[in-house]
Amino acid sequence: MKLGITGLGRAGKTTVFDALTRRGGESTPAGGQVVPALGVVPVPDPRVDWLSALYRPKKTTHAQITYMDLQGVPGMADNKQEYMALLLTHMRPMDALIMVVRNFSDPVLGAADPAKDLRELEDEFLIADMASVEKRLERLEADLKRGKKPVGAEKELLEKCAETLNSEQPLRTIAEVCNKPELRGYTFLSAKPLLVIVNNSDEDDSMPSLPLRSADAVVVRGKLEMELAQLSDEEAHTFMSDFGITESALDRVIKSSFSLLDLISFLTVGEDEVRAWTIPRQTNAVDAAGAIHSDIQRGFIRAEVVAYEDLRKAGDYAAARKLGVVRLEGKTYPVQDGDIMHFRFNV
Repeated sequence: MKLGITGLGRAGKTTVFDALTRRGGESTPAGGQVVPALGVVPVPDPRVDWLSALYRPKKTTHAQITYMDLQGVPGMADNKQEYMALLLTHMRPMDALIMVVRNFSDPVLGAADPAKDLRELEDEFLIADMASVEKRLERLEADLKRGKKPVGAEKELLEKCAETLNSEQPLRTIAEVCNKPELRGYTFLSAKPLLVIVNNSDEDDSMPSLPLRSADAVVVRGKLEMELAQLSDEEAHTFMSDFGITESALDRVIKSSFSLLDLISFLTVGEDEVRAWTIPRQTNAVDAAGAIHSDIQRGFIRAEVVAYEDLRKAGDYAAARKLGVVRLEGKTYPVQDGDIMHFRFNV
């Protein structure tokens, strides 16, 4: 999955990106270049770590998330039109958005107003979506005048979108409309799941009041977290204790990212590899098999399943079998987060 990091000028979005991807500030392009920086981040998962210690495989693979930050772009205060044009273009293919808002005093911009900044950037997304909806409705109206009847419910769905946008509400508040097949080809920005990161100063871990509209929010001390990401495990532990950090921004943002997209992980184990696989919640067993390989999905017979907690309590797979917590499931079984699965198939 891919999440795009957005934010107004000097909000610290690249600092947050560097903390997430552990790049230590080296990702900012030189010479005024504009580049989409990508960072692939492994998802911390103590279940994978425990299973790896148990099986000692040749390879251990955590689930991954890709974050994208548009870097080297003039800030909103410098060139709003250019910034928004580039931002909207690069954010449309993303699965979800992360919006960084400043909650620290800046020598150039002065005091922070995170609620105002959040509303300003969200409103730009609403305007961009409204332009797309109106353009398409105009074409459909022109077709209607020429005697061409609309196919399906596209026009009615777009009118519902226009009504929502005119009421200054993002399209994610009517996700059931935007998920209809007739609108599948649209890349509405305000329809994407949104996580707001409040970027605080080093001494502040409080959450300000924000006008959240069907969005989640987390507080991050960006500069502090970027420093933390560059330390060894021992140094990081001391650093976190000194600043009262119980969980890194990386862990909190990744957990929120999974929750945002309603994703879960199932696990596969063996001597060759212990691996976490990311799937949408309520995925059935045969489709989960397809996440590994299409041949496994095509030749699916049964899935042998044991819950991670059951295996952990048993101690190992053989003990779990004796306790009767290993079971066989069919194609329609809804895979649960933390299921350890072995697929039986024949092709």
